[in-house]
Amino acid sequence: MREKLAGRVWTSIERDSRRTRGLSTKVKAAIVGVLVVLVAGGVYVALADKEDIPVIGGALAPSKCPLTGEEPRDEGLLDRPAVAVKIENAPVAYPLSGLEDADVVYEELVEGGVTRFMAIYHCADTPKAGPIRSARVVDASIMLPTTRILAFSGGNEAVLSNLSDNDIVRVDETNAGNAMQRVPREGLATEHTLYGHSGRLRRIGQEEFSETPRTEFDFGSIDDNGRTRPARNVTINFSSSTTVSYEFNGERYARSQAGAPFEAEGHGQVGVENVIVEQHTVNLSEIVDVTGTPSIEIADETGSGRATLFRDGRAIRGTWERENVDDPVVFKTTGGDDMVLAPGTVWIHLVPNPRSEVEGSFDFGR
Repeated sequence: MREKLAGRVWTSIERDSRRTRGLSTKVKAAIVGVLVVLVAGGVYVALADKEDIPVIGGALAPSKCPLTGEEPRDEGLLDRPAVAVKIENAPVAYPLSGLEDADVVYEELVEGGVTRFMAIYHCADTPKAGPIRSARVVDASIMLPTTRILAFSGGNEAVLSNLSDNDIVRVDETNAGNAMQRVPREGLATEHTLYGHSGRLRRIGQEEFSETPRTEFDFGSIDDNGRTRPARNVTINFSSSTTVSYEFNGERYARSQAGAPFEAEGHGQVGVENVIVEQHTVNLSEIVDVTGTPSIEIADETGSGRATLFRDGRAIRGTWERENVDDPVVFKTTGGDDMVLAPGTVWIHLVPNPRSEVEGSFDFGR
């Protein structure tokens, strides 16, 4: 009995240590300690994450979701892969569905000055994500640190080739079965009517990719970020035609677009705990759409650039750093420490920097 219990404890510790690989060295040093486990008179010494210390004589303390820093409703959710879903951001298709349930959402600029979302679901799921739209060349780079399962609706030859080159598991209408369905609306074009069930989409992709996400962010107190500035209001200009804003309501940043509340179907205005502006060199691509409009490309998928985290009504300035596309982006404060996010949802905005061929900007204030 003693050996079996010790074995279960060691298995749990090894599993939890794999989940902390993405943490900074400083955070690891702070949270790792020596755990002495007493089992039927025997003494076992093990290394354990202080937040995941087993309870002697009871169930193990729950681990945290790696993308949100929150406790999952069921620990079994931690052992499954994440799934990424491409969702449009066209006012004609409002209200959009499922964004409020995503662990992480990326917003990227596409042709014509509009944006699209990549919603990533791991600990959470939604029965209706969409409208689902086509993929872009930059998508593989965005999702690779987290998952290789992408649900989308088509793409040009260059995009599909790039997805294949990066071993992305493609889930679309040709293989999704009942995981995707059309939901027609009167007066709405067909391309705005495709939706997906994130859990079913994951099950399809999981047949080829089953790795769980690593921890990509540090979560904790805002005081761990050093110097901060007041930032109750944030305005992001992706282009002359797309401006989004956030207002801190005491708990979350409530999103608006084009001066109106940005609402999710059945859930009201979308609110998020962490808003990150990640500035990149965004240029026009040689790839054009059917109307001849150039696509958008990010020239610095790796390297470093400016980044700003907004949480708890405060701004933390710093940088993003990334050595390889398979690596998670690391966010650093101006002091060189890892940025510490608030537990909760994370929305990351890939905004043009001053060196871009495409004009973009952001600002914040009290």
